[in-house]
Amino acid sequence: MSKSKFIFTTLMLLLVLTVLAICDLCFGSTNLFSIETSNPMFSSILYDIRLPKTLTSIIAGSGLALCGLLMQSLFRNPLAGPYVLGVSSGSSLFVAIATMMISSIHVSGFLLWEKAS
Repeated sequence: MSKSKFIFTTLMLLLVLTVLAICDLCFGSTNLFSIETSNPMFSSILYDIRLPKTLTSIIAGSGLALCGLLMQSLFRNPLAGPYVLGVSSGSSLFVAIATMMISSIHVSGFLLWEKAS
């Protein structure tokens, strides 16, 4: 087995162990070990609340790591990051503009509704 395959399988194993044993699925405000698996509350907590949060965090973390790798590969600079290249400033500007536009739409819609009644 090559070195990269060994590292990949080790990291995947650590991810699975961390998710199942330590972090999200087993422990929380309701301890799943104290609930019987036939109880509908067990499946509701596990499949409707904890599993989607866990999968979302894994996908988001993987996506951020991939974006960082692509940015460093594209610019051929191991120090390239979102703050150095201005990506963070541009995204902050977009969030500010979107927040202002959405709030103005809600305010104007509320004012039009008040005038109509």
